[in-house]
Amino acid sequence: MTTANFRRQLAEGELSLGTFVLEFAAEGIGPLAARAGADWVLYDLEHTGWSLDRIRPALAVSRREEIASFVRIIGSAQHLVSGALDAGAEGIMVPYVNTAEQAAILVQWMKYPPVGTRGSAFGIAHDLYTGGDPSRRQAEANASTVLLTQIETPEAVANVDEIAAVDGVDVLFVGPLDLSTNLGYPGDVSSPAFRSALARVGAAARDAGKAAGIFSGDDGLTQAAIAEGFQVISHSADVAIFQQGLSSKLTQMRSWHRG
Repeated sequence: MTTANFRRQLAEGELSLGTFVLEFAAEGIGPLAARAGADWVLYDLEHTGWSLDRIRPALAVSRREEIASFVRIIGSAQHLVSGALDAGAEGIMVPYVNTAEQAAILVQWMKYPPVGTRGSAFGIAHDLYTGGDPSRRQAEANASTVLLTQIETPEAVANVDEIAAVDGVDVLFVGPLDLSTNLGYPGDVSSPAFRSALARVGAAARDAGKAAGIFSGDDGLTQAAIAEGFQVISHSADVAIFQQGLSSKLTQMRSWHRG
């Protein structure tokens, strides 16, 4: 699978919906998400302590499905970007991108020459050592890989127009808990400060012809983001989906028993 469908959705103004994997990095999680209707799945290294070795099998299977496979790395460093791409990630999410200069460096690390400085690798990232013309495969990778820059601070919001203008940035992705915390309202995604920031990110994405995205486990936040033009939305994460789904069904079963 490539990110062709993901890019088509953004170009046509559609929603592109997915979920974060924080607990169940099993080989089958990508196919399960795909069969549930997800357009993408993101394997989170930032808040799990996982290494690339932990998620490589899941990435390998997910890449064979009609679903895009993204990885959130733990910070902004070249080896973290290139390592995740070489392990099979089709897109990279980077936390705490506060300036256009940071975003431009990330693009450099993600793309092969002459666009960037990514080192050549033709393993699992390029269909399991099948060979082929390097220039063609590098160009295909440059066109395919997705960069999701996280907007999580007042500084990032202040600079969001400049970040959005960087060629190679595809998605301005809001981390709602970090952004609300750094705005001084931890977890309050209804505060005027947070909603103003949300609107600014949405406007910056539209003006630059890019997409805005957000992680959301709250229906009100999801609806507010859609109203601001956000297209890339995570429906919570695997652990919450499992817990909520199981809890709902068990509660229903107990109600049947009680009559």
